[in-house]
Amino acid sequence: MKIIVRIMSLLITGVLMVGLLTSCSKNSLRPHDALPPIKPVFMHVGYMNNSTVSKYAEYTDEDLRKLNDIGVTEVCIAFGSYPASYIPEGETEPIPLVTEEDIDGITAEMVGISSQTELDSLKALYKEKLGGVDEELTLNKYADFAVELLRRLIAVNPDIEIWYSFPDIRIATLAELYIEPFLEYYEKLKNDTGEEIWEKNVKGMYWIKEGVSTKTYELFNTKNLEDFDNATVKAMKACCDIVHNEDKLTFWCPYYRPTVETGLPIGFIANQTDIFDYVILQPNHFFTDGLENNIEIIKQSTLQNAVLNAQGLSYGGDKRSSTMVGPEFEMDSKDFDGSDGVHNIEKYQDYVAAYGDMIGKYPVAIYGGERRSIMDDRSISFLEELLKGSN
Repeated sequence: MKIIVRIMSLLITGVLMVGLLTSCSKNSLRPHDALPPIKPVFMHVGYMNNSTVSKYAEYTDEDLRKLNDIGVTEVCIAFGSYPASYIPEGETEPIPLVTEEDIDGITAEMVGISSQTELDSLKALYKEKLGGVDEELTLNKYADFAVELLRRLIAVNPDIEIWYSFPDIRIATLAELYIEPFLEYYEKLKNDTGEEIWEKNVKGMYWIKEGVSTKTYELFNTKNLEDFDNATVKAMKACCDIVHNEDKLTFWCPYYRPTVETGLPIGFIANQTDIFDYVILQPNHFFTDGLENNIEIIKQSTLQNAVLNAQGLSYGGDKRSSTMVGPEFEMDSKDFDGSDGVHNIEKYQDYVAAYGDMIGKYPVAIYGGERRSIMDDRSISFLEELLKGSN
């Protein structure tokens, strides 16, 4: 019963906040149609490993000055742990984003299975996943970490462009239960940032969840180009609609595979909807052997401004959206050492060869790991070379 009540509450909230916006014409929710290229560098803050026991190493003031000196003028502030709870405005105690009671309320119809045994097994799996996240990981703390880093970045460069992030979703089947908390978190970000900085420096919001599952207990109906009858897409759309309605931008950086399970939902979202202004594709070539073909597929996707499959065809047919497509550069300094170091540097250089001259002309994103990796001399050198002449 609780899950039904919460979903009804979210539906009512969505109607109040979005109103008639969801029925408007294709581009009506977007701040503008002529989108400039972006080049955010990911910087992670807050807790690690889904626990409050460990945190990402904080960037020093010297680090921030060095990044500014080498040309980092755009940053996406991201998180590496799932949130577990939030403190609603006016309250003092955290409320779980998803409870075991919510999981018990999952029906066979919601996940497209008929076996009670399979359903019980799924619920047990979800409860195990839920228990693996520290309950003290509140959205409120995530907002505090993000705003703190923003202020430090602005102290070094008053003109820096910042992307905040919607945190990750742990239980995708119940993604709609995250909408209301995420929108309260968004309001906290705005209020704590302050109107002047929000208007001048905050470019928009990044959607952290890196994929849309269709393989296990997730529906993805390609005949419904509104939200594909998919809980994760419903959540991303509800959040991004609010962002667009406030004249801010959105971007997503999913991991790409040219498969039905992975590439198809990414492609349909990027090519057939205006949920995101930018969809930056992760090749994963640096981290996983056997994905070298992704480099060229993503290059062609960028040049054609449509997510393509392995045959070079646009997912969903002709592109209807005005979403801009681009590549992600990937590196981690720890992989430059050891017996595979030379090989991994060569893999990184594959990105440079394919995408290096796209920076400043096409949307890109740059992932370099946590502070230890970003501030490594080799990473700094690579970053400086990438950004040279693009500002």
